[in-house]
Amino acid sequence: LTNVNPSPRISAVVNAEGGSPAIAPNTWVEIDGSNLAPPGDSRLWQGTDFVNGQLPIQLDGVGVTINGKAAYVYYISPSQVNVLTPPDAMQGAVQVQLTSAGFTSGTSVQAQQVSPSLFVINGGPYVLATHANGSLLGPATLYPGSTTPAKPGETVVVYANGFGPTSVPVVSGSGTQSGTLPSLPTINVGGTAAAVLFAGLVSPGLYQFNVVVPSSTPDGDNSLTVSYNGLSTQAGVLLWCKH
Repeated sequence: LTNVNPSPRISAVVNAEGGSPAIAPNTWVEIDGSNLAPPGDSRLWQGTDFVNGQLPIQLDGVGVTINGKAAYVYYISPSQVNVLTPPDAMQGAVQVQLTSAGFTSGTSVQAQQVSPSLFVINGGPYVLATHANGSLLGPATLYPGSTTPAKPGETVVVYANGFGPTSVPVVSGSGTQSGTLPSLPTINVGGTAAAVLFAGLVSPGLYQFNVVVPSSTPDGDNSLTVSYNGLSTQAGVLLWCKH
């Protein structure tokens, strides 16, 4: 007889956007492997998965703990599971355990206070960012009719992951999160420092930066990096600008 529910096997645990192997509190994390969810079961969390405004800690019997504390399960599939780590402080080697259909797999990963990365559109290289009116930034050719360039001097909204604790502590598992970072990050557009008007959490694990694009920014692709607590976001992220 074949085992219809082979044990899960974790091959990697990384920052869900930048791919950094170091994770952090209140950070979106991607777990890769095999048999992570039941065969053919791939889905995101739905409204019905939330109980009393709490983020789900299990989808279809798939759950994840980090140092014994439940993570919040956003997406499951047999080869990938995405979770939001609990906001509790963690440092050094931590144990990640995934349970699926009653079977458990564990691995040890490195944790630190922050694991900064930028959200990107459809795998990159363009940053997930909007104009003040909420419309998407990017080359007009990226999503014709939807994406438009950033203008030098304009205030844009950039979305990020893994920037750590806010001035108001996050309530573990709450479906709403907000709060400012205790200090502003340094944001460079095309190598030039940009003014940062706001840096904080706007929803679970989603950090928002309101950034003024430097007036000297040239047309076309410009690198975008955010530095915070001595660490920087992933290389190769671009912001498309046009006067």
